[in-house]
Amino acid sequence: MAVAPIGLRWHEEVDIGIAGAGGCGLVAAHAAADGSLKIAVWERSDAAGGNTTLSCGMIAAAGTAQQRAAGVVDVGEDLARDILLRNGGHSDAALTRRLCESSASLVEWLGDRCGIALELVPSVYDPGHSRLRLHAPAARSGRPLVQALLRSLDRRGITLRLATPVLQLWTDAAGAVLGVQVKRPRKAPSNVRCHKLILATGGFSASSVSVAQHCRAAVGLRYAGHPGSSGDALVWGADVGAATRDLDAYDAHASVAVGSNLLIPWMVMGAGALFVNQRGERFADETCGPTAMVPYVLAQPGRVAYEVFDARIFKAVAAVDARFANEVVPRVLRRADDVESLAKQFQIDPPTLAQTVAAYNAAVAGGSDVFGRTVFGGPLSAPFYGVRVAPALLETQGGLVIDPSARVLRAAGTVIPNLYAGGGAAVGLSAPGGSGSLLGNGLLCALGWGKIAGEQAEHEILTARAACASATPTPSTEGEGGPDALT
Repeated sequence: MAVAPIGLRWHEEVDIGIAGAGGCGLVAAHAAADGSLKIAVWERSDAAGGNTTLSCGMIAAAGTAQQRAAGVVDVGEDLARDILLRNGGHSDAALTRRLCESSASLVEWLGDRCGIALELVPSVYDPGHSRLRLHAPAARSGRPLVQALLRSLDRRGITLRLATPVLQLWTDAAGAVLGVQVKRPRKAPSNVRCHKLILATGGFSASSVSVAQHCRAAVGLRYAGHPGSSGDALVWGADVGAATRDLDAYDAHASVAVGSNLLIPWMVMGAGALFVNQRGERFADETCGPTAMVPYVLAQPGRVAYEVFDARIFKAVAAVDARFANEVVPRVLRRADDVESLAKQFQIDPPTLAQTVAAYNAAVAGGSDVFGRTVFGGPLSAPFYGVRVAPALLETQGGLVIDPSARVLRAAGTVIPNLYAGGGAAVGLSAPGGSGSLLGNGLLCALGWGKIAGEQAEHEILTARAACASATPTPSTEGEGGPDALT
């Protein structure tokens, strides 16, 4: 345990310190900024945003105004049930319910407090969701979320220090967190006294050593996430005796463009695209979901696949997904006037691919196919589009054990005083391996626990100050010229 030595010099003092300026850390800062507290956010990278910036910006939430406007009847209990069904009841029920029951207020708060306009995504791109409940910016990217949070930092008195990694945590002899040591550019390490500390550093998916140690099923998957997710929270947690859970759980996506880290939106698949292997053959029901599709792709020759679709799907996705239109299309998409020409571009046997597309179109007409697919979106017709894809690791899902107030716990279940965690630093909502993840849960955990942690830290500080103020005796005016002296 990193016990602060006697006489340790504090170079700075803040009410709440936050390690990590991704979506979780930025939301935590805003959520804690109602009480005129001094808040500092430290980010090891040169830019804020983390994995939230790289995401599609989709947040799973139930009971929102957006759903009601669309006639969707949904409540947090239904979302929790879908999550627990997907992960086989593995995630902590109390944590799952807390996130789900507060998800609607999170979406409302992001709009009202942070100016983030979210809309209900009009299709279910993961069959694990029993309702339309994915909420995202119109651009279908996490960048607008981060940009909106960054714009109002100064107005709320929040200090953001980039390229400033946290080096270690300081505790007292009993294990309560006192502060951190940070390293600013071109300066010696400094010690910052924190009354509360929130860990929002992401998971450990960028560390091949940690992945090999804790999450062996993900070994060999290329990484398509933020390089800052190096497992700092696990190291600090071990130093202060924090418990961990589900370190073997991870989130992967089957459709990431080979040669880049560009994630192909699953909306393409939901609108009627298909997957083929190097032989030009289909091999699974493509609508099973982006994570569930991973092992099917890994079983194909070269561990790659080709996503094939047509102009109808291209136009539909480009019209509502600015990231797809502006980044994916010009960088990795290929076009051909007929299916045989598309096959040649990918060195696939043209007659085989043509036969596969014809069989697919026949299945569309019949309403089902040999793989059990029943949702198609329509037959495919020229011109055709394609992209070579392979599965990639997006983020680990295990982490520090927390309670429903985002407070970090020891193995015995006791709270580590003054320490909170959220996002990838904390345990998620998945099962061991990569099969328990549900689309939209990543940002629900990041932003949801960030808001809860920030509000809880602020509440505890303000409550302690109010109690201290009420316990302080009022100075007597007797004999000092007060009102009584005038009578």
